Amino acid sequence: MFNMLITADETAWESDQRMGMMASRFGEYSGDEIETISVSNPESLKALERVQSLLMYEDCVGGPSADVVRVGQMRDIRVRSGEVTFRFTESGRIPRDTIREVRRRLQITDWEMNRTHWAVKDGNIPQDVLAAMVPTPQRFDVVLSFAGEDRGYVESVAEFLIEHGVIVFYDKYEQATLWGKDLVEHFESIYRQQARFCVMFISRHYAEKVWARQERRAALARAMAERVEYVLPARFDDTEIPGLAPTIAYLDLRELSPEALGRLILQKLGRR
Repeated sequence: MFNMLITADETAWESDQRMGMMASRFGEYSGDEIETISVSNPESLKALERVQSLLMYEDCVGGPSADVVRVGQMRDIRVRSGEVTFRFTESGRIPRDTIREVRRRLQITDWEMNRTHWAVKDGNIPQDVLAAMVPTPQRFDVVLSFAGEDRGYVESVAEFLIEHGVIVFYDKYEQATLWGKDLVEHFESIYRQQARFCVMFISRHYAEKVWARQERRAALARAMAERVEYVLPARFDDTEIPGLAPTIAYLDLRELSPEALGRLILQKLGRR
C-alpha cells in the first residue's frame, strides 16, 4: 500500500516542520488495505510510516511548487485536535503531469485530483513511475561525530532521537548507503552540508581518531563559514580539540544520561 495526500493549500507541503490534514478527510478514496487502520486507533497509523507516500496539490493549484509530487516516507504520525499530523522525509520528486498520466494505474480518479483528502491505496507505486523521480539530496536534523570507544552512549542517544522522529546520521544505520562510497568525499558532504546540527562527542579517544578528525574538520569549516550554532560539543572528558574554540559552550556528559542529552537536542531543534 501507499499514502496519497492531495490538498488545495498551496503551501501545505512547503515545510520541513510537521504537516497534516483534517482527520475527517482521512481514508477517502482508499483501498481495502485501510480496513485495519483508523484515526480512532492512532497506534494503527504507525503502519503508514513503513510505506511510501505521495504529497500532491489539487489541479486547481498553480505555481512551480504545485507542479511536483513529493515522494517519501512519513514518520511520527499523530492525531490531535481533529487533525492527523506527521513529519516527512522526502526521497525525491516526480512531475505532476507524470502522475496524471498514470493515475489509473495508481487507482486515482479524475475527481480525486480536485479533492483535498488522504487516501491509502492498495498495492505499490510502480517501479517505472518511480524511475521518473528526481532524487532529493538527503538532509539530516542531526549528525553525530564520535569515537568508536564511545559508541555505547552515542547509540543510546541515536535510538532516543529516532524514537522521537528526528532524522539522524548515525553510521550504524547507514551501512548499505556507505557501502562502496568514497568515505572521505561522502563524510565531507554529510558533516559540512547535510545537517542542521552536528553533535560532537569529545573524549581522548575522539581526539586520536583519523575519521573523527575528518568529520571534525568538515563540521568546523561549516561553522566558521556560516558563523552559526552548528557544532554542539558534548564532553566525556576535558580533552582539548584542535580548532574548537574553548569559548564554545558545551554539555558535560558526565552529568547527563543519553536520554537527558536527547531531550536537550530535541529542545535545540525546537521540538517538544
